[in-house]
Amino acid sequence: MTANPLDLEEHLQVTPITISPSTMIEWTRPEPLSALARRCIESLQPGDYEIYDEKLRNFLEEAREVFVRSGVTGMLRAGDLIVAVYTANGDLANASAGTYLHCVTAMLPVKFVMSKYYGNPTVGVQDGDIFYANEARYGGIHNPDQMAFMPVFHGGELIAWVAALTHNPETGAIEPGGMPVTARSRHDEGMKLTPIKIGENFRIRDDMLDMMENFTSRAARMQAIDVRARITGCDRLRRRISELAADRGNDFVRGLLAKLIVEAEQATRRRISRWKDGVYRSTAFMDTIGPTSCLVRGSLAATKHGSDITFDFTGTSPENDGPYNCFPHITAAHAAVTMYAFQFHDLPVSNGALAPFTWIVPEGTVFNADPDAAISSSPMINSLTVSVVQQVFARMMFSSEDRPQVTGNICCQPCSPLVAGPNQHGVPVAELDNALLNTDGHGARQDRDGVDAYGFAYGHATRAPDTEDSELEQQFLRLYFRLRADSGGVGTFRGGTGTEAALVLWNVPFAAWAVYATSSYVPITLGVFGGYPAASAPGISVRNTDLSQKFRRGDADIPRDTIELATQRAIQGEYHFEHTNRPTRAGIEGDVIVATTGGGGGYGDPLARDPELVVQDIRDEAISEWTARTLHGVVYDPATLLVDHDATKAERAKARKERLSRGKPWAEFQAEWSTLRPAEHALTYFGSWPEGVANHPLERT
Repeated sequence: MTANPLDLEEHLQVTPITISPSTMIEWTRPEPLSALARRCIESLQPGDYEIYDEKLRNFLEEAREVFVRSGVTGMLRAGDLIVAVYTANGDLANASAGTYLHCVTAMLPVKFVMSKYYGNPTVGVQDGDIFYANEARYGGIHNPDQMAFMPVFHGGELIAWVAALTHNPETGAIEPGGMPVTARSRHDEGMKLTPIKIGENFRIRDDMLDMMENFTSRAARMQAIDVRARITGCDRLRRRISELAADRGNDFVRGLLAKLIVEAEQATRRRISRWKDGVYRSTAFMDTIGPTSCLVRGSLAATKHGSDITFDFTGTSPENDGPYNCFPHITAAHAAVTMYAFQFHDLPVSNGALAPFTWIVPEGTVFNADPDAAISSSPMINSLTVSVVQQVFARMMFSSEDRPQVTGNICCQPCSPLVAGPNQHGVPVAELDNALLNTDGHGARQDRDGVDAYGFAYGHATRAPDTEDSELEQQFLRLYFRLRADSGGVGTFRGGTGTEAALVLWNVPFAAWAVYATSSYVPITLGVFGGYPAASAPGISVRNTDLSQKFRRGDADIPRDTIELATQRAIQGEYHFEHTNRPTRAGIEGDVIVATTGGGGGYGDPLARDPELVVQDIRDEAISEWTARTLHGVVYDPATLLVDHDATKAERAKARKERLSRGKPWAEFQAEWSTLRPAEHALTYFGSWPEGVANHPLERT
């Protein structure tokens, strides 16, 4: 144990270690302020907080850039990462985040180390130590998300922690890619590192790195390089915090970090207090568990009272024997993605913003599964969380001064192909196509359309990597990569469009591939206040094609979008139409993999959209003529795209009259609705209908 002149009880005040869901969710809240922290805050001089808050942001941005430039995997280069600084007891002070998910969860391994190992003579925490983790039961999201974290010492005193985290696309699981859709338990998911020390005296231990490469032998080079990248980014931030302590003193650093947390909590509570008290509810559905098409429900009742909010997920479907499960802290982290990006976007990225929140996540649901459950697809099941949280906040904020921040859902239907095997240079690679993942559509607002190809619902500062760079590194080239028409939800303002791509396995004799996605039948991405949800999409692949001959001949009929590919079939081969979520299978050179992302949710009644905006959408290929006529009720000349305003007004009046004719008194509607029931095969993982309670035992080995 490192000698520390500060009183341990006063300085740390971390809850005694008990690895349980309740402990993990409690750790997302700030620890009570110690007397030392209060004194350090009070010692800050006027202007110190404002000046050095900005300086700390610069430190974070510098470390993030170092991190990105040091690694090789696509998620890292796309910015799906964090670098963050924490107090000595593990509370999040601030972060530079491509994805806010990890800001929350990276606190938990730090708090675990402080609780379990700080005073442990066999481990300890010393200057120069390097820790590492990716185990969800100890605070992670799922196995591919790996974090390095280091203590920051100055003058023999522990004053802070720093962390760097990004997704690694290989874990040594039963399928390539780290997110095996056929996993039945945690034992199928590959490398699971509890928080461990992998280096001392600022040096990585070779035996620990060899162990990780052995676990991830499908892509060992990527693992080794990105472990070093995480530590490099981490250490750059550690150096900057140490330099600040040398310049201004340890108590100054403690006071600055603690004040960031206090300020975030106070500002969050002031904002919540502006919204109306009440209970706000939302429900969303997913249509797959692994390779099985089925209904799964996510339910949320948000009770807002004063400056406190309770999120109650009662009514959510039971845990399952696939990988679409998670633990409560993971659900909280996905909820925080929305909060940090929208409701509290202008506040420090600190867990002070989580202090007003209480979490009720019933045991045995997909959000609070058994410790032995497979959770490698936890981000996919938490598409439900992102959807329902956005919905309850939209309702909660609508009548407040924060109404301009309300949007239709940002796309909650992530889609990413994975291709694994030796690339054209003979190097083993297992990698996601992050260009698709990071070009989802944004939700519409009260006064404007959503952003096309905005980004990633979990990573608001991510970006699509250069597609030509991806083709040099990976085992495919693209037939097309473009905005996807009709993918955004229609409304008075439409959701931003997502993208679509056709990947061709190329310059390799074979490869393994999969697609991680949802919403072939039921969209998760919802609109608000009359706006439509985003579009769903099937999975399409074409095997044993004639593309090699077509390329050699220079044929001009290469399809330019998915509808053309599926309907005109200029490419010869075996066409397969299935769920967009597809487990790993083998492919050969020339095989085509079609993947599509979703758009954002719409805002407001589609019949209220400006007709001129509708025809502009047609010009921009954002919507089809069918959508313009059927959903927007716009009449126009197809040749000139000039609107017939009188005919449009009449068509919309007719549509509104038809709506009224379909209306029913509530009692009549409820009596009819309550007799309806989905087909039995759709309820395989739903639980009892309509309660969603577990009604059959699970078998895990």
